[in-house]
Amino acid sequence: MRTIQRDEFATLVFWLAIFLGLFVRFSPAWLAGFPVNDGGMFATMIDDLRANHYLLPLFTSYNGMKIPFAYPPLGFYLGGLVADIFQINSLEVVRWLPAGFASLSVPVFYFLARRLSKTRLHASVATLIFALVPRAFSWYVMGGGLARSPGQFFMLLTLLFVLRLYAEGKRRDLVLTGLFGALAVLSHPEAGVQAAISAVLFWLMLSRSRRTFFYSVFVAGLVLVFTSPWWVTVVLRHGIAPFLAAAQTGSKDFAIFYLLFFSFTAELYATLVAVLGMVGVGLHLARKEYLLSLWLLAPFLISGRSATNLAVLPLSILAATAWLELLSAAAPQPQPGHDSAENRLVPAQIGLFAYLAFYLTFSANQFAWQSALAHLPPEQREALAWVQAKTPSSARFLVLTGARPAFCDPLAEWFPALARRESRFTVQGTEWTLGNQFGAFLREAGTLQTCVGQDADCVLRLTASVQYDYIYLAKTLRSENCEPLDRELTFTHTVEGLRSNPRFETAYETPAVIIFRAVK
Repeated sequence: MRTIQRDEFATLVFWLAIFLGLFVRFSPAWLAGFPVNDGGMFATMIDDLRANHYLLPLFTSYNGMKIPFAYPPLGFYLGGLVADIFQINSLEVVRWLPAGFASLSVPVFYFLARRLSKTRLHASVATLIFALVPRAFSWYVMGGGLARSPGQFFMLLTLLFVLRLYAEGKRRDLVLTGLFGALAVLSHPEAGVQAAISAVLFWLMLSRSRRTFFYSVFVAGLVLVFTSPWWVTVVLRHGIAPFLAAAQTGSKDFAIFYLLFFSFTAELYATLVAVLGMVGVGLHLARKEYLLSLWLLAPFLISGRSATNLAVLPLSILAATAWLELLSAAAPQPQPGHDSAENRLVPAQIGLFAYLAFYLTFSANQFAWQSALAHLPPEQREALAWVQAKTPSSARFLVLTGARPAFCDPLAEWFPALARRESRFTVQGTEWTLGNQFGAFLREAGTLQTCVGQDADCVLRLTASVQYDYIYLAKTLRSENCEPLDRELTFTHTVEGLRSNPRFETAYETPAVIIFRAVK
């Protein structure tokens, strides 16, 4: 029986990672039949850009709140072009395009891992882990992944060419690194920061030469030049206030505890990747190989809320190290007078790998299925169509769903996009306007949603100073924290409290939604 060589097996694992990564990234949008979770503001911004003939608008029309059109615009340009070329609407763009870029990130990660690992098999196993560990794709396949997913893709390309630049010093790589770095910055606010953190660490750990230092400065200059049409336009129109406001919204509170307990992989069952990552850290430290462990640590000290999205990159390589050590332990010891078998895989090693592949695939598929449940259901979309058709364009709404946190509340975000009416407590977009008051507003919006599970008086008390014309109340809650609930929650007590209040009259009602009009 012919034995399998490690390089042959590495090729098989690589293509398995590509195929499975593609499947789990596209399946949530396919199962949902609608963009997963968020994306309403981005769909509106695509339409704003197209309506303005691809010139940056002054403000976005989303939620009627004069939100500066300051968000990095690459995803909106790509989305608009896809919509125009394929003659589809912006809703379909934010449904599918994020998964496309998230899938492209898988092969790019392989080439990055290949530069940071000693063998092809190590890089391939790391890529399989990256392709299937939920944290590597969960936030990138949602509707909001229109910005996050290209950001991840171009950040990975930036880091790949940073490593090439430091190792080979080719002039072509100078320009390509600057170009991909600029595209990362133009995709998502955090992608450029994550690329910069990683590049600085790579220089400190792998180079530290004067020549590559000046290369890095030159690349940073290129990024500033290539991104200047965007940020100069925003500064001339709005000053630096939107950037300062956005910079204050990424909380770093307690982020380090996610690393201390390795609780950020989002695995549904046994946290195998997290445990392997911990073992991998120990193995690399024992060998006095510090780069990957420091790369794992750095984002938790600097990036805060988005740290886990960057940390999953070194974690995948570290976990692969531990798994390969386990494979090595399963290999028989070479017998005297026989050739070494280190380049061949024995059945026990293939069986261990088969278990890893099965575990990762099953866990990722279950996670993708659960993610698909966090979307705006048809009965809510029908109600939003009624709002757009039957209420005054100036109407202001309290949108009550009971969902927390705000970033996992599809109805709250999609309401302004589909109903075209103002929602007083929708959070999306306010990160560019509220600055250091954003945290307080986020807590206020969350507290309001907790009232839905209590009584109507709680809602009215918290909104006593808020002007609104309608209350839109979802009668049931299906998911929370972007995960499905074991059983739907109902808010009968709140519904009946508002129904019996003479200050309100019922304007619309279905089994899923009730809309109250405030009586003047």
